[in-house]
Amino acid sequence: MERQGLTSNRANIRAEGDLETAVRAFFPNNKILKGEITQERLPSSRPVYRFRCAGDGRAVVGKFFGAYPPASPLDQGLVQEYGNYLWAADIGLAWETDLIPRLLGRNPSCRLGLLLEAVPGPDLDHLLGIACLNGARQGLYYALENLAALLARFHTRPASYTGVSMTEALAYFDKLRRQLHDYGVLAPKDEAHLAVEREEWVERLFRFPDFPVVLHGDATPTNFLFPNGGAVALDLEKMRLGDRLFDLSWVAGELKHAWGWRTGNWQGAEGAIRRFFEAYLAAIPRGSDLEERLYFLNPFYMALAELRIARNQYLTWDYRRELIAEARRCLAGGRKL
Repeated sequence: MERQGLTSNRANIRAEGDLETAVRAFFPNNKILKGEITQERLPSSRPVYRFRCAGDGRAVVGKFFGAYPPASPLDQGLVQEYGNYLWAADIGLAWETDLIPRLLGRNPSCRLGLLLEAVPGPDLDHLLGIACLNGARQGLYYALENLAALLARFHTRPASYTGVSMTEALAYFDKLRRQLHDYGVLAPKDEAHLAVEREEWVERLFRFPDFPVVLHGDATPTNFLFPNGGAVALDLEKMRLGDRLFDLSWVAGELKHAWGWRTGNWQGAEGAIRRFFEAYLAAIPRGSDLEERLYFLNPFYMALAELRIARNQYLTWDYRRELIAEARRCLAGGRKL
């Protein structure tokens, strides 16, 4: 059993009904989960539960393996996420900075792959819903400023200065094209246009170099919470070194999607994107070269985000086609900047 400064104990978990037993055993002398416990399954592709104490309302979140030793990609991803929380602590992103949840430990022998102290507060998706449907943007703008500051903290951690590889973005573009083709979502004219755009963007991508930074790696709206005027990053499974635009333009693409999906007005996101980028540039100690790079390359990376979202089969067919059309407009318009 591995844990962060907690006493050792064991539990033998054989079914989901025993998950509370596992968590209680993990805290034999800890006050977080004393008394009656309520158990709530959270939306996720793997078993994830929030355990809340009826007495004081404090809670922890446990992520569980489907099977151990881990064999499936999903379970191996949980191993990766635990390692990334340790890496985050090594580079100064630990819970004391309030940037990520407090890591409590794990117990693989009882399928408990990761245990975190729960974080209260709405996520970005909730705030986007309010802004899109009710027009109340001030709360969203404040959250985006906090999110920009959070990502700036990630991006200023110690990292390699060897130069970011632009081939990763091009390879991901090719991967998305193949996937969307296999899903049958791309029309022949889409495939032709995307092939042309890919070649047109190569020289432009290499014109604006940067160095790798520590990425969150999965900057989607449900992965950020906003408690007490701050921002907290969840789900560090894809945290890695790479191009900062994989974080920044992912957020921009998600903002576009939020307005497109909820209102049909793609341009409605422009003010939020502008506010987010301005806050990020204000938080990063860099010169005008970073602003220029963000301005000129964001359309390509934001189109990647939109094509990525278009893979989701829970979206309607017509809307997935709209996402592809918006990505095409983004790529073509971006080359004219």
